Amino acid sequence: MTLSDVSLIGKKILVGIIVTIIPFTIIVGGLWLTQHLLSRHPAEKPFIQNTLKPEAHENAKRN
Repeated sequence: MTLSDVSLIGKKILVGIIVTIIPFTIIVGGLWLTQHLLSRHPAEKPFIQNTLKPEAHENAKRN
C-alpha cells in the first residue's frame, strides 16, 4: 500500500467516526435537555390537609 492509500483509509475512518458521533451527540443532548426541562420546575401542588375530624365535619354521618 502506498502513502496515498493509507491516507485515504485514515480519512474514511475519520469521516465514519464523525458521522457516528454527530447523531449520537444530538440524541444524548436532546434526552438530557428533555430531562432537565421536565425536572427543573415540577408542578407545585397545593398541600391541602384536612384538619377536621370526620365527626366534627358538617357533612359527617350522624347516628
